[in-house]
Amino acid sequence: MAAPATSRARILAVAREEFASRGFTGARLQDIAERAGLTHPTLLYHFGSKEGLYSAVIEDAVDDWAATTNRVRSTGLRGFDQVEALIAAGLEFFAGHLDFVVIVRREAIEGAGRLEEAIAAHMRPFLDDAVAFLSREVEAGRLRPHDPIELMQLCYGAMLTYFSDARFRSRLLGDDPLGGAERTRFQTALTTLLRAALDPTT
Repeated sequence: MAAPATSRARILAVAREEFASRGFTGARLQDIAERAGLTHPTLLYHFGSKEGLYSAVIEDAVDDWAATTNRVRSTGLRGFDQVEALIAAGLEFFAGHLDFVVIVRREAIEGAGRLEEAIAAHMRPFLDDAVAFLSREVEAGRLRPHDPIELMQLCYGAMLTYFSDARFRSRLLGDDPLGGAERTRFQTALTTLLRAALDPTT
C-alpha cells in the first residue's frame, strides 16, 4: 500500500539522506523510520523491504529529473539552443539532488548492481529520447555530426563529477562550487566547449 503523498515525501527525503551518508548496507530502516516519525513495521508496510525503499528513492529522483528536462523539451527549442537549455536543466537538477549524486557515485564504486536495475527501469528512456533528439538535429543540419551516446556520457560525467567532487575542488581552489558564481562559471565553460563542437553556425 502506498503511503500518503506527504508522508511518502518525508520518508523518501530521510531515506535519501541516510543512503547517501551511510550507503545501502550501512543505512538502517529503524533509523529511517524514527527520523520520519514512523514505526519500523509501518515503513515496511509501505515499501516492503529495504530494497523496495531504495528503489523508490531512485525512482523519485528520476521522476524529478524527468520533470526538469520535460520543462525544457516543451519549449520547442532546436539545435544547440536545446542542448544549452538541457545542460542548464541538468545542472539545476544535480544542484538540488546532492544526495542522489552521492548515491550514484557510491553505487558506481561498490558495483552492487542495485542502481543498474533502477537505471534500466527508469533512466534508459531518457537516454533513448536524448539520442533520438540529437540524431534528428544532426539530420536536419542544426547540429554537427557526432556520436550521441558518447556525447551523453561526456555531459553526464562532467556534470555529475562537478557536484560529486565539490568538496575536493573547494579545498583545492578555495572557492564554493555549489555557489551561484562558480556554478555559472562551470556551466559557461561546458556550454562553450559543446558549442564549438556541435553548433554549425560557429
